[in-house]
Amino acid sequence: MVRFLHTADWQLGMTRRFLSDESQALYTEARFEAIRAIGRVAKDRGCEFVVVCGDVFETNQVDRKTVARALEALGTIEVPVFLLPGNHDPLDAGSIYRQPTFTQRRPAHVHVLESSAPIEVVPGVEIVGAPWSSKRPLADLLHRACEALEPSDSVAPAVAAHG
Repeated sequence: MVRFLHTADWQLGMTRRFLSDESQALYTEARFEAIRAIGRVAKDRGCEFVVVCGDVFETNQVDRKTVARALEALGTIEVPVFLLPGNHDPLDAGSIYRQPTFTQRRPAHVHVLESSAPIEVVPGVEIVGAPWSSKRPLADLLHRACEALEPSDSVAPAVAAHG
């Protein structure tokens, strides 16, 4: 049996306009602490990996400090982490996942699911991504990710999709 932790919709960098500046700061800090807590849960429960199925960031235009803090928090997770671009942070020309702050600071165990190519995460288990490449895709991304999968008795696919 393989155990993994699934989460989504962190939307790091989100501003709650109805909060005071002090409350917004607390809200922001709580989101980074939640990432560290996810790492502790993954370790305590013996998870092999963590999957974040979309909207890690609120937009592709979040500030560098938010990206750096996110990567610092992700660095505390002791198992591989797979990030799926979603509708808030699609893998488009301006993608946060291709910006220098992300690419230069990304811990080695943090991976972006940029395609639907299967990635072996542990023996016998592959993760297949259905990443968003725009805010409004013209096709069913999950169907597209799954249509190329071949049935197998030895490999179990874990499909990561958002929406």
